[in-house]
Amino acid sequence: MSAPIAKTELSFKLPESLSYHTTWDDADYEPVLPSRRQGLFARLAGGVARSYAAWNARRVAVEELTGMTDRELADIGLSRADIPRVSEQEFAEEHASRGVARA
Repeated sequence: MSAPIAKTELSFKLPESLSYHTTWDDADYEPVLPSRRQGLFARLAGGVARSYAAWNARRVAVEELTGMTDRELADIGLSRADIPRVSEQEFAEEHASRGVARA
């Protein structure tokens, strides 16, 4: 095999063609998969996970408020007696109706 072959003759030519895209970002279309409805177990597990996350967020907020001094609580318009009710929706509405300025 002594036939001379130029290096450019063996190079890969696909990137130079017009229909080739290097990433999905520069493609002409984006494939869209049909949405699948979650099964009963997945919905229940998701609900439990969301409930736990909400409970944990409320617990962390109450612990943080408990660690504040009375003066710091007064600065944000709360008293120590308000701490257990802070995560309730009714308290948030009542606190907002008091006319407390929001940052």
